[in-house]
Amino acid sequence: MSADKQAGSHAESATHAGTEPDRPTKNEAVELQQEIERTREHLGDTVQQLAAKAHVKVMARDKATELSERVKGTTEQVRIQTAARAHDVRSQLSGKTAAARHRAQSVSHERITQVREQIAAVATPARDATPAQVREAVAKGVVGARRRRVPLAIAAGVLVLSLIIIKRRRGR
Repeated sequence: MSADKQAGSHAESATHAGTEPDRPTKNEAVELQQEIERTREHLGDTVQQLAAKAHVKVMARDKATELSERVKGTTEQVRIQTAARAHDVRSQLSGKTAAARHRAQSVSHERITQVREQIAAVATPARDATPAQVREAVAKGVVGARRRRVPLAIAAGVLVLSLIIIKRRRGR
């Protein structure tokens, strides 16, 4: 029986008997003291549980902050590594591009040299067979054409355009 019920039953028995209620006995006082201690322990446990829950929230927040910092650090590392790798690739590409350009220029220079030699091989006999008077006239024409490149190019364009128009009209 709980201490409250016991105290209530003593009060009732005293009221029925017409006398004052009896004071709790030593046994009842000890029981009350034990009940108070159990309540205190239970209350202490409850407070500890609440504190633990609050502590879990703090721990979760701290863990989230730690993970956030770690992700930021990892992101920064990846950005730095990517930038370094991009620089390396650019350097390699630049080196390969320069080498390819050099090879292309070398090949084109060799090809130009070959074409010049072929032209010289054909042109030399043709020039030797051409009379001096014709060579002089051609040289004057070349000099004049170089001086008047733009008008000559316009005239050539007009000539080609005229030929195209004439060909289309005849095709109808």
